[in-house]
Amino acid sequence: MRAETAVILILSLTGGMRAFGAEETTQARDAKTFGFIREGFVLDGVEGTVTRSPAGDRWLFAADDDISDGRGVIKAGCKTELLPSGTLEKIEAQINRGRASTDVRLWAIFTRYSNRHRLGGTGRDKPSDDKEFFDRNFLFVWYFIPMSAAESRPDEIEDETEDQRKAEATDEEDSIIPDDVMAMLKPKRMVNLARLKKLDIEGDMMLADRTGFIVSDETGRSFKLDGLGRNVEDVSFRLLESEVLERVEADLAYSPYRQRYRAAGRITKYNGGFYMLLQRAVRTYSHGNFAR
Repeated sequence: MRAETAVILILSLTGGMRAFGAEETTQARDAKTFGFIREGFVLDGVEGTVTRSPAGDRWLFAADDDISDGRGVIKAGCKTELLPSGTLEKIEAQINRGRASTDVRLWAIFTRYSNRHRLGGTGRDKPSDDKEFFDRNFLFVWYFIPMSAAESRPDEIEDETEDQRKAEATDEEDSIIPDDVMAMLKPKRMVNLARLKKLDIEGDMMLADRTGFIVSDETGRSFKLDGLGRNVEDVSFRLLESEVLERVEADLAYSPYRQRYRAAGRITKYNGGFYMLLQRAVRTYSHGNFAR
């Protein structure tokens, strides 16, 4: 009896180990074949190089090391397009000082977008044979440090006097939090829509639960606020590439009328224009109470 019980336990353990090994092999294979990083994955101080595309209309980031979210992998040196943002405008200023590229430490969030719905396809029928079709990752940058500033300067450290060391040791207001982290902990500001056109944005802001319409033109999609009597007419934001935008475009593809959405997202300013990275967009219905 004991021998039979021991045999059963050994067979059970062997089967479980085989199943675990097969699952682990499948996950490893999926990680190698899946070429995208999931939307929302955050880069936290990743070092790399920002360059301008050969056509001069896009900015690209190539990390020094591999980037992985546990499933998808972007190899070191592979370039990912940067979305318009106020931080990107500051990076451009670094590059436009006579250099072709700049080395940075980057804080950003991944998005993923496909233009299948803009080309007339559906989720089941991808227009992959269209030369304009694409499905790829993007990066929305909110903070960066030039590597020239991040690297320590030994000469300056040697020139530091003993009095300065004592002053720093006795300073009660010294913070144990690094300067680059403190800069990211500034309180968030809410958007004052009535003053938005006059606002000189120095950092990104949040727009929460505002109603408007998704409109299209030759440059792309925009979110136009529906003020309903408020002093916010003609305020709109160019929508940045993301999975939320792709889902909105899927809804628009099946409707002959413009649709009203309650949206939330991150507002940024780039080269004088306002942009919005959608984080949520929920269809709302007028039930015949308002004109389309």
